[in-house]
Amino acid sequence: MPDISVINESTTYPSADVQSMLAAFTQQWNQDLKAVWGVDTATFTMVPAGQAPAPGTWWLVFLDDSDQAGALAYHDLTNDGFPISKVFVRSILASKSSVSVGATHELCEMAVDPWLNSAYQDPQGVFWAGEVCDPVEDDQYGYLIGTVLVTDFVTPNWFAHQNAQTVMDLKGHARTAFEVLSGGYAQKFDPTQGWQQVTGSKAKRSARSKPEQGSRRERRSHKTERWERSDVKWTRAK
Repeated sequence: MPDISVINESTTYPSADVQSMLAAFTQQWNQDLKAVWGVDTATFTMVPAGQAPAPGTWWLVFLDDSDQAGALAYHDLTNDGFPISKVFVRSILASKSSVSVGATHELCEMAVDPWLNSAYQDPQGVFWAGEVCDPVEDDQYGYLIGTVLVTDFVTPNWFAHQNAQTVMDLKGHARTAFEVLSGGYAQKFDPTQGWQQVTGSKAKRSARSKPEQGSRRERRSHKTERWERSDVKWTRAK
């Protein structure tokens, strides 16, 4: 059962606002996401200012500004090998996007693919990266849990498994397997061409259409011997 330490290092976003999201994080993970993807039950604990998170926990960290060009949030692994999601509050607000949608986007993807290595093969033999929120990424597709707006996410049916049904994402926005909505992205691996990005019409017009340096999207475009890990070092401010 993942224990997730929620850490607010943002100087502009109140910890009370982060605290107010925890019930929605818990409900989405333990009810909506678990029912669809079978993830393990998780607990969320707000870490008081000045205290270190408990050893062995996964992290959700709110920071001011992005440490990767163009990234509003992302999930990766700490140097100790535990999942971490980073949410860049000022960067998100500057893009006129929802902080809670950005946070739940990374939480859902961290839940389904904690070790950053899942992919699903379609009937034509093409592999699709297991990023379950990217294809339906955009605030307009999110939904409310209480007063907190959270992200939509695709179901296993989106990946066109043998007995796929008609529900492609939780809120029913996508109509067919592998459909990328207007603000979304997806990545597929063609053995003859390598990793390719499929971009929704709205996303094509944004700065995020180009994968940020060091991100998984960018790393997938290189052979593994050329990978460079993103910087995930983090020390709590004194």
